[in-house]
Amino acid sequence: MRHDLVIVGGGITGCEAAYATARAGLDTLLVTTSLDTLYVLAHDARELAAPPDSLLAAGMGRSGAISARAPEVRRAAKRLLEAEPRVHLLQSTASRLVVEDGAVTGVETWEGIDRRGSLVALCVGSFLGARLTVGTSEEHAGRLSEMAYDDLMDDLAGYGFEFRDEELALAGLAGALPYVVRFKVLDQSEWSAADFRLRRLGSLYAAGACVGRFGYDTAVSDGMALGSALAASG
Repeated sequence: MRHDLVIVGGGITGCEAAYATARAGLDTLLVTTSLDTLYVLAHDARELAAPPDSLLAAGMGRSGAISARAPEVRRAAKRLLEAEPRVHLLQSTASRLVVEDGAVTGVETWEGIDRRGSLVALCVGSFLGARLTVGTSEEHAGRLSEMAYDDLMDDLAGYGFEFRDEELALAGLAGALPYVVRFKVLDQSEWSAADFRLRRLGSLYAAGACVGRFGYDTAVSDGMALGSALAASG
């Protein structure tokens, strides 16, 4: 099956983009390593800005400044995405791009299956080549118990994409130990902030932490803006 759009990454940015593109009429496949962590927050509760027409506002039943608990936000976002007929949720890991004549035409998942789309957007957050450190232990993960996109990063590097190093630290929550995530983000020279395009390959877009844009409010607004850009291109 071919979709209008494949979005890789089910964090805040990817979910907002999928919601926006589906409502704009694009048949959207959202590929994420875990459907249980759609729209996940790294904190138990947070003050958030919910723009009108955002997935966040729809899920919370209101726009503007809201105080939200992470489980409530996650459940509401998943419920709305599951109910949206033009959103197709797939729990899998994108391991490489499918490229034809210099344009991206889909992604290959770890099972070896191509997932085709006229447009592809990367919203993979802090997971490109991610290494998570807890005390003296290190694992290939972008958050606790969430695997890194090592194969996808290696594939991007094979096309000549350049990266820079980033690091995020999180205090321990609910008895969990604090941890640090070191990961790669696409270099600023690779990405156009005006239309979210990645310049080396056609039909490829990116937004969110994987291009060095951090913060919950930024993730929401960038996901919505990416969705608008994709809808205009589609």
